[in-house]
Amino acid sequence: MSSEEAKVVVPRNFRLLEELERGEKGIGDGTVSYGMDDADDIYMQSWTGTILGPHNTAYEGKIFQLKLFCGKEYPESPPSVRFQTRINMACVNPETGVVEPSLFPMLTNWRREYTMEDILVKLKKEMMTSHNRKLAQPPEGGKSGKEGYNALEKHVAFFDRNGDGVVYPWETYQGFRAIGVGRLLSAIAALFINMGLSQKTRPGKGFSPLFPIEVKNSRFVIHGSHTDVYDKDGRFVESKFEDIFDKHARKHRNALTYKEVLGMIKANRDSKDFGGWIAAYGEWKLLFELCKDKDGLLTREAVKGAFDGSIFRKLEKERLSSSQSKKKRSR
Repeated sequence: MSSEEAKVVVPRNFRLLEELERGEKGIGDGTVSYGMDDADDIYMQSWTGTILGPHNTAYEGKIFQLKLFCGKEYPESPPSVRFQTRINMACVNPETGVVEPSLFPMLTNWRREYTMEDILVKLKKEMMTSHNRKLAQPPEGGKSGKEGYNALEKHVAFFDRNGDGVVYPWETYQGFRAIGVGRLLSAIAALFINMGLSQKTRPGKGFSPLFPIEVKNSRFVIHGSHTDVYDKDGRFVESKFEDIFDKHARKHRNALTYKEVLGMIKANRDSKDFGGWIAAYGEWKLLFELCKDKDGLLTREAVKGAFDGSIFRKLEKERLSSSQSKKKRSR
């Protein structure tokens, strides 16, 4: 029997389970880490990685979060990799955060034995190379301009699980599951959102049975009866955001009760805009249920995070951390 015939090929899910176990135990010196986003995802596709910026580089003192998406061809084919944290790095698309395979040889010359850990370690080493180590970095929490998405696009981009600029129904489902929404509601939301919004974000293009939503065209799906916190292009309008609390926060200056949320929704209704009424109620109802604090209040911070999608990333991180802690305690 030849050596190739004797070689055992580990099935995809077994391989990913091995990677999951290694990630949970901790990797090396702790400067890179990763974990699965949704413990209920039987395909084990969506993962979050982190890299601590190496010493004596422009990245020092920063924590970089990445999304890794392992398609059904993994590990025969590489995962897609996208930085969620803004970064200036030669192999990273400055607009989308996607690690470009053509500029990152490990992805171009992918081998089955490579792992997500290998990718993270290699990216960290790339940060230390002469052409990257001194690159000026975007300010933390800086506003997006030509280099990235605006507020509405960031909100929508959370559901772009593989970072390709397009959101498909299964990605919408995964996004809702990642922030703690149940399976049934996530499935219903994915169907209605993608079926209802897909064509609006694809002007001039024909119908697609996959119902894709193009992130960069998110402005075309701004519905009526809304708060006007997004302008016509999807940019965040600070004065309109302040109006929410100035006009409707009666009991607490920096938080809304459920009754106040309902009052705000009613006040923003446009005449006979039944679709807008339903959309606004559904969005705010879900936000309140997911983000209300221990006192049953929706805080200013949570509302602001909803407009740029940062609250989704926070919820996902908290859920992932809680899931990993439970697994460790059960061992």
